[in-house]
Amino acid sequence: MSDYEQQLAQEAELWGSDAERSAQTVPPDWRYHRNLRHNIVYHTRDIDEFLSHIQPGMTVLELGCASGWLTLAMAQRGAQAEGIDISEKSLNVARQYVDSIRDSVSGSVTYRAADLNALELPAETYDVIAVKGTLHHLLRMDHVIDEIYKALKPGGLLWVSDSDGEEKMSTALVASGLMFILPTHVSYRDKISGLIRFGTRAPSRIKASIEAEGLSPFEGAGREHDWLKLITQRFQIERRIDSPAFTGYITHQLNLPDMLALPLLRALCAVDRLLVRLKILRNTGVILYARKVGKS
Repeated sequence: MSDYEQQLAQEAELWGSDAERSAQTVPPDWRYHRNLRHNIVYHTRDIDEFLSHIQPGMTVLELGCASGWLTLAMAQRGAQAEGIDISEKSLNVARQYVDSIRDSVSGSVTYRAADLNALELPAETYDVIAVKGTLHHLLRMDHVIDEIYKALKPGGLLWVSDSDGEEKMSTALVASGLMFILPTHVSYRDKISGLIRFGTRAPSRIKASIEAEGLSPFEGAGREHDWLKLITQRFQIERRIDSPAFTGYITHQLNLPDMLALPLLRALCAVDRLLVRLKILRNTGVILYARKVGKS
């Protein structure tokens, strides 16, 4: 087995185990995922807006579907939906859940395992292709985007939600300050100890943490390929939505009950979005609506 194949197997195992753990507490269904804290704070509105574009009878595809909740959500709106992911474990979680509710799904849903770096898609087949949190893991970004363009019908929609580029140190500094002040899963004693130990290097460690450095074999592998530029070159951009810069990271770290956490996080998110809009902070998270114009 080559080094790449070993890394691919490790990637699949990591995300498959994550999907299995998550499904033990939250079914892989947007009706449940929409109520998770991070979604309430900064994702639910965007996901609902995307799903409003899905109409009965459409043929749709999700790349990097994990446990399949977004693919399923499109099928629940009457689409013929397909999800592709590297992890067979994740897809088994998706299939088992779909089997348990299949009679209530107005569309159809199928899942298959594939290495997206070697992606091959049929030409002019899909009305919509969705890619969420996946592109920054890919090594052959240009190939994947070419395949997406080929596979969309003329006028078809590409929807992407992902991080673009590296985190700026200014974002890491703000996140570091908030992490130190707010109650998180790290005790204040350990925070003070870490500050003494790492000193001025602390923001760099937070930056690496925000980027999930080392989380998986391919985490961040696609950052250097600039998926946003590649899509802009091939597609007509209909809309770009800039995500907040630091709120997502703080949301996952904050150790407070929802009754206290949600008002605080909503306020932080509003300030965060304003700072991004004023270009005081640079976000990396981007949601893109892109349209295929003409034939492949």
